[in-house]
Amino acid sequence: MGRRNDDRLGIPLGEVRRLRAEQRARLEASRRNDAAYWAPTLHNIGETRRSYYWVYVYCGRCQRCAIFPLVPLIVRWGPDASLDRLRSAARCMTCGHKGATLSFSNSARPDAPWQPMYERSRWTGNEVPAPTHVLADKASGFRGEIDWHPDLGALNFDAMCNAYSMTRSRDEIRRLFRVPDNRTAQITPRAEIWPGYEAPVVRLAPDGEREIVNISFGFPLIRKGFAPKRVSNVRDDTAREKWFWRESYERRRCLVPATSYLDPDNNKPVAWHWFALEPAEDRPLFGCPGVWKRYIGQVKKGEPDVDIEVFSFMTTLPNPLTASINHERMPVIFTEEHEFETWLTGTSDEAHALVRTFEAERMRIVQSGKKGPDLLGATVLP
Repeated sequence: MGRRNDDRLGIPLGEVRRLRAEQRARLEASRRNDAAYWAPTLHNIGETRRSYYWVYVYCGRCQRCAIFPLVPLIVRWGPDASLDRLRSAARCMTCGHKGATLSFSNSARPDAPWQPMYERSRWTGNEVPAPTHVLADKASGFRGEIDWHPDLGALNFDAMCNAYSMTRSRDEIRRLFRVPDNRTAQITPRAEIWPGYEAPVVRLAPDGEREIVNISFGFPLIRKGFAPKRVSNVRDDTAREKWFWRESYERRRCLVPATSYLDPDNNKPVAWHWFALEPAEDRPLFGCPGVWKRYIGQVKKGEPDVDIEVFSFMTTLPNPLTASINHERMPVIFTEEHEFETWLTGTSDEAHALVRTFEAERMRIVQSGKKGPDLLGATVLP
């Protein structure tokens, strides 16, 4: 598709690459010469959102481009997350390189260095392999921004623990969480659970008694012009303030049975590591405090609305073991009945007082390698 557009515009591919390299050099020189613009005024994504709606991210190695709305990044990391954090977390899905350069669009400032408008309704479906203003300068009468769009799947932002496992039996789960048999749904042990999967959670029924139900992992976040995105982690420092979580935190807390959780490292290519409690060979069952809600809407773009219940679990600062792989976050882990009871029935303040970093001495990395299920976990059928 890129070659067809090159021919249509009369621009050889080598010339496009040369123009793109020149543009990158100009942008980098502009940033170095105008450090006062970038550092004091735009040092975190919360302040950035006051002027910009989108962030364009370029791979530092192969120059693939992607676009991300800032709102879900603020929901994930909080408004105080730095732009350096954003740069360092970007990983190219093509070459595996971690680290990126950033540009912003839709600026309210007249002196912004680059301002292509991304308007999905105007995108014709034709891709061209260079930024819009470069091609617009070279193609007489061609409005490059109409045909160009970023490669939305080119980069991803590393985030902690979007997957976990639950490999214990139905009876083990209901005994640990003290739920009667007649209030426990059928449970399928899984060696990996990703956003969108159904998994068991423990919550209070309308009559105030505990029940175990299977609901969908990840709160859908609606993004104009994009497919809904599953948000699987609730930050402990924003759960009670952010509109996305606040009502669920006050009214609908739950516990997520788990036996291990998964985190990526910073290597190239990335490796994935499963964490479990000691004795790790037994994969002891634990509970992650979480929230749930009823959701009515799309979960996949272009498909009919659904009426489902969804959950996400809470994260906090990592212990030294988790920080050796991911220095940002780890799941909150509960193992005691008094923690389960207070989380489900206590006030917001009482529940929040339980949130802490779990002791590294009581955990171990049990599997490392390419992304895949927790193969060391013994899947115990009912």
